[in-house]
Amino acid sequence: IPYQQLSPEALRGILEEYATRGGFEADTSIDSRIEEMMEKLRQKKIKIVFDPKTGLTNVAARK
Repeated sequence: IPYQQLSPEALRGILEEYATRGGFEADTSIDSRIEEMMEKLRQKKIKIVFDPKTGLTNVAARK
């Protein structure tokens, strides 16, 4: 999903859900994690993917 096509609220919701899963330093705030992921989206280092079979949205590294 091109992140630019999502509403700001939907994009934040996806990134916030991902940011609370782990994989970040424990002392990093959620807002910092989201900003880090936004920068990676802009740099095309990560992408948002949607699985129509499960209805789940995820964040994945670009290959």
